[in-house]
Amino acid sequence: MDFWKVIEGRRTIRKFTAPPTSDQLDRLLAAGAKAPSAGNKQAWFVVVITDPAVRRRLGEIKWQINVAFTSDTERGRALLQAQKDVFVDSTALMFYTFAPEPDDPHRYDLGSVWMMMENISLAAEAMGLGSQIFTYWDEAEVEVNRLLGVPEKYRQVAGMNIGMPHPDFQPATKVFKSKSKWIFRETWPVS
Repeated sequence: MDFWKVIEGRRTIRKFTAPPTSDQLDRLLAAGAKAPSAGNKQAWFVVVITDPAVRRRLGEIKWQINVAFTSDTERGRALLQAQKDVFVDSTALMFYTFAPEPDDPHRYDLGSVWMMMENISLAAEAMGLGSQIFTYWDEAEVEVNRLLGVPEKYRQVAGMNIGMPHPDFQPATKVFKSKSKWIFRETWPVS
């Protein structure tokens, strides 16, 4: 597949029909491992979650976060259910790096993990799969780490669901902000 078509075609998929095969998953993780990393430390760690019960629990924890800021309307309830259901027919990946101490060089590893995730997301698109990134915070982050048995010396970065996109799901059209609002030449513009 043409590289630019992969970049332009990648969208957040919120409904899947099946998780990736074992071979597809191996290829995706290999693509992620080829990402650049700060100091070439490759300070990333991935928990692959294929167990349906654990994925379901991840969806429930995410639902508990989202219910706090989603309106209690028919549309809001449908959105919440969809956010929970996205964990059902996919494989979930949870990404970690070292928890940094002040002045620790590991504080830069967070960006490296995001580069890895981007490689995986683009590789999924090239393979005809879809991806959806999600995050946890506060008590939910602690609960997920406990569920997955993650030691405290690691920092949760984000998660990603990967699977075969459901034919009925239509991603929203991407609206891009004007380049003049984020590209500055030579210096930051005066406000």
